[in-house]
Amino acid sequence: MRNMLRCRRGSAAFATVVALVPMIGMMALGGEAASWYAVKQRAQGAADAAAYAGALRVACGSAAQPGVTCDNAQLYDWRGKQAAAQNGFCNANDTSYPGTNCSTSLPNTITQTVQITSPATWNGAAGTFVQAVVTQQQPVYLAAILGLSTVTVTATGVAQVSSLAQPPCVLAITGSVTFQGSPTVTSPTCGISSDSTASNAIGFKGNSGIQVNAPSYTVGGCSQTGGSQCTNVKTYQQPIPDPLAGLATAIGALKVPNDFPNRSCGGSTLVSYEVGQCVNTNGNPSLPASPLNGTYYLTGNLRINGSPTITGTATFIIFGGGSLTITGNPNIQLTAVKSPAGPSALSASAKALLKDVLIYDDEKNSTVNVTGSSTSYFNGTVYVPNSTVQYGGNASGAPSSGCYQVIAAAVTFKGNTRLDNSTCQGDGAARPNVQNVFLVAS
Repeated sequence: MRNMLRCRRGSAAFATVVALVPMIGMMALGGEAASWYAVKQRAQGAADAAAYAGALRVACGSAAQPGVTCDNAQLYDWRGKQAAAQNGFCNANDTSYPGTNCSTSLPNTITQTVQITSPATWNGAAGTFVQAVVTQQQPVYLAAILGLSTVTVTATGVAQVSSLAQPPCVLAITGSVTFQGSPTVTSPTCGISSDSTASNAIGFKGNSGIQVNAPSYTVGGCSQTGGSQCTNVKTYQQPIPDPLAGLATAIGALKVPNDFPNRSCGGSTLVSYEVGQCVNTNGNPSLPASPLNGTYYLTGNLRINGSPTITGTATFIIFGGGSLTITGNPNIQLTAVKSPAGPSALSASAKALLKDVLIYDDEKNSTVNVTGSSTSYFNGTVYVPNSTVQYGGNASGAPSSGCYQVIAAAVTFKGNTRLDNSTCQGDGAARPNVQNVFLVAS
């Protein structure tokens, strides 16, 4: 008996069993806590999606911004709740949203809430915000030993809507904005932007002579071969919508001569549709004497060579395979037509988009060359959505308050070209009212 009492065999196993009891309990409690964490992650995703969706609806406002499709049938809080529902979180008896993933058979012990609000401030900063708060309350099991009966998992997402302070006067909608040689760009109140995602969406080739005074931002990156030109470029920003999106389709649908009945130009001199009631289809039309006055439709190749003086109020619409080339050292001083004329086949919305468009050119995969003298100016928009615009001379906005806007597939400034928009006050151009939406709290 004494030997049996002194025997230590099996004591380690007994101690292990005693130690495993709280260890297993802690592991089980940890597993329960991990399930709360998983719910928290899902709720956070739903809150972020709800805040962002609601803010997108706020950004649309009463009318869609260019290039953005808005459905104004529902308010921002409905859009936010729909996004939350698509991520599996709904208020009780409020699960009938398109694409919902909310369960209609949740246990009575689990409740969810979704609240969408639009606070005027966030963390003390004023602005336009949408806040989404998503909660899920559920019972506890092992955690009851800690005195808990339920646990509420809460996630908050906040999105902000802000307008771009300085919308672009130069916008590359698919390619890069490139500076090479010694160009000078002065555009302090309207910026330079590229929607390209490339690492050289804004690129500086060479480090001497390049002078750019303009707020610059790009979806992609900025590249430079020397110097510090990229320092002031904001990279990896949201894309800027094309304010003239839809115009290319409307113009491209025009047919010659069907949509221009009894409007055939005779001779080689360009005649305004508005004044002369014709569309020019000559292979190489020449400009009439200045000042120009009207809306000119061309399917031929318009070339401005040498050093002529071209003035007036005009809109040039070059389509159907036509092209525009400006070379030499011309003195061009043109202002876009405020109310462009056009055939009945051109929709009212397209004519509205043409307001302030100075040149529209649908040439594809090519380069539109533009140059000018030191006194040249374009007051309006040059819109070349399918090709590169290349500057090799001088150009500016109108001397008083006009704006010279360039919207093209890509834009290149080369040599000692100069673009001066220092007097631009926001009028006379189709600059987009850009609304950025981004998460500020997650």
